[in-house]
Formats: sequence, structure tokens, C-alpha cells
Amino acid sequence: MIMKTRFYGTAGAIAALAFAGSAFASQIDINTAADGPSGNGEPTIYQIATDPIYGNGTQPLFSPGSIGPSTTQYNNGTWQITGAPASSSALEATYTANFSNGLFGVYDINDPSISLNLLGPGTQNGPNPGRFTDYATLSYNPLTGMFTGKASDGTQNSANFGSNLFGFFLTIGGNTYYSDPSQNGGDKTRMVGFRGLGNADPNASALDSEYLFGWEDGTDNDYQDYVVTVNGIRPVPEPSSIAMFGVGLLMIGFAARRLQKRDV
Repeated sequence: MIMKTRFYGTAGAIAALAFAGSAFASQIDINTAADGPSGNGEPTIYQIATDPIYGNGTQPLFSPGSIGPSTTQYNNGTWQITGAPASSSALEATYTANFSNGLFGVYDINDPSISLNLLGPGTQNGPNPGRFTDYATLSYNPLTGMFTGKASDGTQNSANFGSNLFGFFLTIGGNTYYSDPSQNGGDKTRMVGFRGLGNADPNASALDSEYLFGWEDGTDNDYQDYVVTVNGIRPVPEPSSIAMFGVGLLMIGFAARRLQKRDV
């Protein structure tokens, strides 16, 4: 009985870990030397995160010292609106810094050609052509399976992704990049994410359901070519991570059974 209790406790802890945090997405080594006074003069992703200008005007998104190279990154390819699919809920996306001509939105993880634009200059499924939008919401209706994007310029569009999951995309400089590295040439990670600390960081404005995403559109790996904050989301574990945990659980179960037989 003691052995079973230990096994179930361990299994539960591992299962919980599988669906929490970044699902073991790889940490990216961000190049900060390309920016700042010694580089091109632009702020680094960490400076953007800790400058009140990019927060709410009086507070930064993250307190100085609370974000850096050792901070856990959330570089997942697949995301979900907090609360989905149990209830209708919405995320909020806000343009934060740098290339304003970028087009940011969400796409169907099974078919990237199906997408909804949220921020930036418009296209036919837009924001309105020729208009720049700096704020948008995305809602999901579990009854219809529809995502609806509403941009600050008044544009509203809907699409069915076949599930309540989505990825993020960025069209910038004539190229489109995806949160899922496998959709990018050479499997390159183009988006790095940092989760807000919420009440644990009272001197900062980022909520614990809010993420700061920095995008890389070139080769210098500074991940500040386009910066956006998104609130009301959570990362979805990658299938490979779930499979890894499944194998781990099977191994624990096998070890527990062997120990039980040995004790008999």
C-alpha cells in the first residue's frame, strides 16, 4: 500500500509538471551585444521588459533584475486561451515595441494557411488595409468552435481552427515566421516568450497570465525585432514532451511493480 501511494503521488506530480510551465521548450541564447549602446543603439529585449515606457507608463512589465538570460523561457509552438474549452474567453494582444509594420496574428496549428490577423498593417482578412492596429482581442466560442479576432481599428474576422489550439505568426520584411519552429526554415526558433510574475512582482505590470514575446527576423538572435505582449493565454505541452512523460510514467510503474514482487 505504501508503494502504491508513492507511485500515484509521483505519477501525479509528473503529470502536473507535464502540463505546467514551458513543457521543456529549449532555452534560447539571446544575443544582447547586437543592441544597446555598444551595438545598434536599440533596446535589448530585457531593456524593453524593464522600461516603464513599454509597460503601463509608470511600471515596467518586469522589475529590473527579475528577467535575464537565466529566466525561464516559454518558446512553445502551441497555445490556448485561458479557460478554453470550458468557457468563452478572450486573449488581449498589445503591440509593445519596434517594427510597427509587422503583421501579428494566430494560425491553425494543423494548417498555417488558416489564420487571423490581430496587430499591424492590414490585408484582406485584416486589420483594415493601410491602417496600423496596436491592440486586439481574440475570443474562442466552444459552442461554435470559432475564433474571432477584433482589432482596435474596428475590424472583426472569424475562423474555425478545428480545435481550441493555435500558434502565433509574424509577417515582417516580406517573410512569415511561426511560433512552431518546424514551420520555419531550418527549424529555427523565431519567438521567445517570458511569463509575467503577477502579484509576485508588485512593482511590475505584467500579469501571471501575460507573456512578453520577442521575435527574431534575421540572424543576429537578439529577439527584439518585434515585441508584443499577450494576456489570457497558456502554453500547451508539445507532443514530444507528453510522450516523454508517458515513457517516464511507464518506467516508474514497472519499477514499482518489481519492488512489490520483491517484497512479497
